[in-house]
Amino acid sequence: MRMIRHARFAIAFGALLCTPALPLQAFAGGGSSVVIELGDTKVTRSEVDDRFRIAVRLLARRQGISLADQDPSVIAQLREQYLDKYATELVMLKEAEHRQLEVSREQVDKSLAEVFASESDEGAFLADTELGESAPVLLRQVLRDEKTIEFLTEVMLKEIRIPPGDVITLHHDVKDRLATPEEVCVRHIQSESVDAANDVLAELERGADFAELARLRSSDAASAENGGDLGCFERSHSAARSEFEKIAFAAEQGRLAGPVESRFGHHVLIVYEHRMPRAPTLNEAYAQIERDLALEQLPQRLQALVSNSGISVYPEKFRVSAN
Repeated sequence: MRMIRHARFAIAFGALLCTPALPLQAFAGGGSSVVIELGDTKVTRSEVDDRFRIAVRLLARRQGISLADQDPSVIAQLREQYLDKYATELVMLKEAEHRQLEVSREQVDKSLAEVFASESDEGAFLADTELGESAPVLLRQVLRDEKTIEFLTEVMLKEIRIPPGDVITLHHDVKDRLATPEEVCVRHIQSESVDAANDVLAELERGADFAELARLRSSDAASAENGGDLGCFERSHSAARSEFEKIAFAAEQGRLAGPVESRFGHHVLIVYEHRMPRAPTLNEAYAQIERDLALEQLPQRLQALVSNSGISVYPEKFRVSAN
């Protein structure tokens, strides 16, 4: 038996899923053994294993990892970590219940939609868990619990009071790092030869509409559909800047520039917006800095919540060998 010593809201076992796939083996007997106790709540090993089957697959799906042909020792390590994770979640869910925080059916439906692109995706996911008819209910419960813990975390963050002086000091220290970089927003018309590019430039100087001419004449089909719009990009800090970048950042906003050669062809361009670097003011950054400081204190609050909960965990009953 042990008390949980470390409150972990988001367990760091995702890093172990760095290689494709792992088969989830059935674990040896003793599934009725109680491995977590929290007040009147008693959780058996099989209950934790069933949730783990859902949780580990959700994690893998969100990371774009397939579960197949993985070393069973990786699964065993993930599984042992999950015991503490779920114990911490139980404490947080109990606290959320005490605070009367509720998650609606619509919010769970939205979480499902964010995970699965279609019903067939969800069906394949559930079949892979090998949990039978209980799988859909358990999946929704896991997602509901995730959302409930998310709500509780936001409430707890708002309860943490950060002295204004701490925010002011941190803003002074980090404002340069928070500065938005210099950017230009560019339209271009790409031609296969410099002569063709000069012809384009001449038409533009005679008053042709840039976006329309880009649709008609640009050899860059992707941007041509958007009137030659390449969007915005930051100034490179490397010494080997392209000629296109040099011209774009040197150009006067709203004035034609080029032709300039690149490995794609010859370009006539126009900068329609030039954004200079800018550090956020204290007022602009205050809310984010305050939240960041609160996030630093959150683990201590969670630790206190778990320590005072009276929860007990029995890892010796959970450590069983896979078949």
